[in-house]
Amino acid sequence: MPPKRGRAAAVAKDETAQEFRRHKSAVNEAMNEFLCPITFSLPVDPVIAEDGKVYERSAIEEWLKQQHKSPVTNLAMGTRLQPALRVKNMIRTMVASGALTGDKVDAWKLKLKEEEEVAEMLREAEAGDGRAMYDLGVSYEYGEMGLVKDLAKAFEWYKKSHEAGDASGTGSLGNCYLHGHGVPMCLVRASTLMGRAAERGSKAACCTLGLAYAKGDWGFPKDEKMARLYYSMVASAALDDCTAANKEEAATWLREHPAA
Repeated sequence: MPPKRGRAAAVAKDETAQEFRRHKSAVNEAMNEFLCPITFSLPVDPVIAEDGKVYERSAIEEWLKQQHKSPVTNLAMGTRLQPALRVKNMIRTMVASGALTGDKVDAWKLKLKEEEEVAEMLREAEAGDGRAMYDLGVSYEYGEMGLVKDLAKAFEWYKKSHEAGDASGTGSLGNCYLHGHGVPMCLVRASTLMGRAAERGSKAACCTLGLAYAKGDWGFPKDEKMARLYYSMVASAALDDCTAANKEEAATWLREHPAA
């Protein structure tokens, strides 16, 4: 039989473990109260809607564009949103103290980091940085960095980037005209802009023009000579603004279509 002191220590340890589990359970319940009913994640920019519930701002704004009903009660609801600063501060404090942990917290940290990076990009873009303008355009075009996909906003940032002299912005603006992303399609503007971008060293523009001429896509005439011209420019182009798959596609086409 273990000594009384040993039994007392074991009992105390067990009680401590039980208390910890109760505390952890209470914290998890509290975290569930913070979760956005739309994204089921911890909000980085929490707001209180007219139904009294806390949401991630971007999620509830997107929801209210489609319908004026509460996602929780399904009752009619207006569009007025109030910043939930107390909730925001509580989440930050609990995460910083280690009280909140787990996958949802990790996702919250990542989203917070992305929002901070977007804020920095926006500051640089507003200061006239054409590359930052281009990066914002990419983020809106593909719905990255926590931003909602918005082709109209992508077009506007690419246009600003082009006007600021960034070749990648020029090429992406041309691509918007090529596909009708955020603007009516216009082959003349698309080819002009992408031609300028290719001449200024945009690999993406070279790849797009090479593909357009190689396949006769998007209203371009099928022209092997022009395809070879632009695909040949990819390797030496200074701005590496396209994917590895695009570069490999260009290299493969050139190997399969050697000059006469």
